Amino acid sequence: MIRRPFATTVFLVAAPATAWADHGGGLSRPGPHPIFTAFLWAGATLLAGLAVIAIVRLLSRRRAPRPPDA
Repeated sequence: MIRRPFATTVFLVAAPATAWADHGGGLSRPGPHPIFTAFLWAGATLLAGLAVIAIVRLLSRRRAPRPPDA
């Protein structure tokens, strides 16, 4: 005899497996070209890296020593 919680768990795990990947059907539009997407993400990564470098340089900047009072 299968216990009820086990059967419910099996059903809940197996039920989404039958869903199709594209739920939009005819309403969905094709995505951008993969090369365009790659260049877009590469540019965003470059900008994020430059921002991190700029922030680190600002935070680690050494201040000039104060001149002694005359």
